[in-house]
Amino acid sequence: MILDYSTSRPSMFQLKAAGVTAVGRYIGWDSVPGFSSMGKNITKTEAAALRAAGIAVFLAFEYAANAAAKGTIQGSADGKLAHSQLSELGAPPDMCVYFAVDFDIPDYAPSLPDTPANALTKLGPVGHYFQAINALKLPYRVGVYGGYWAVKRVLDANLAVFAWQAIAWSGGHVEPDPRCVLFQNLDRPPLGGADVDVRLHEATSKDFGQWSRSSVVKSPVVDVSSTKESEMPSGLITSDPFIRESHTWASSSVHQIVMFSDWEGVQDKPPVVDLRIAHLNSDVFDAGKQTVDGTSIYTIGTPSDCNGCSFTRLDSGPATVSFHTN
Repeated sequence: MILDYSTSRPSMFQLKAAGVTAVGRYIGWDSVPGFSSMGKNITKTEAAALRAAGIAVFLAFEYAANAAAKGTIQGSADGKLAHSQLSELGAPPDMCVYFAVDFDIPDYAPSLPDTPANALTKLGPVGHYFQAINALKLPYRVGVYGGYWAVKRVLDANLAVFAWQAIAWSGGHVEPDPRCVLFQNLDRPPLGGADVDVRLHEATSKDFGQWSRSSVVKSPVVDVSSTKESEMPSGLITSDPFIRESHTWASSSVHQIVMFSDWEGVQDKPPVVDLRIAHLNSDVFDAGKQTVDGTSIYTIGTPSDCNGCSFTRLDSGPATVSFHTN
């Protein structure tokens, strides 16, 4: 099950019990000083919790529903903020950001036939908005969220690589554009106590720009002997296969190490990780091979003097393995 929500926060128990595999969440001006906030945006803590629970995350950029109609200047500002907020979340920089056209977009050139050649003209300032985002040439993949006509024309104009279509604002087109990877219907999932803004979705592709995918961004491999003591962040295991990657943290601060991989459909078998635990007053403890089939949780026996760990991927598959600590 795939769904999205804004100000509501279904619990991890509710999401897992309902069989949720991916959720759509929000970034945008909602959390920026000087702008009113309704608590809509995802946080780094929330993203880590979702992914540790085996739930992938996809992101929409939305603040004002009609922001895209403000054209070039708004597109440039929104595109830059999206890049900054992805970085703050620790998200893969090449994931998709779905920029919202959440209003009944008019045809800005009704006298012209509805062809791909005329799509940009028919989009009017919305086309200029997406042109400005693309002109930034940032690592994330540009997506569009909206009704049928917004999605169709943005795709026809080659201004987005992914599309997430809503039944709303679609002028009676109850079937999605065949190029869409996500389709938002009007049904509501069986989540007791969840707010009414929770919506069910259908996916037509295994890759809809979500965070966790097989694409990873390489980061330096850190030797535990030279690492400064710090809290271990959540993130991806990014070292090459059979190369150890190490992390440290303050003793007594970590009790569990949680790993997750959404490997099915990406590689034939679950990823395997060699996990080793560092202690202040004893040798490194070999926790052994961990098969990461969904979520794998390792509980540290003596957290009071535990100050780090290391991961080594023992397979060469393309699936990512994420980690976080409790």
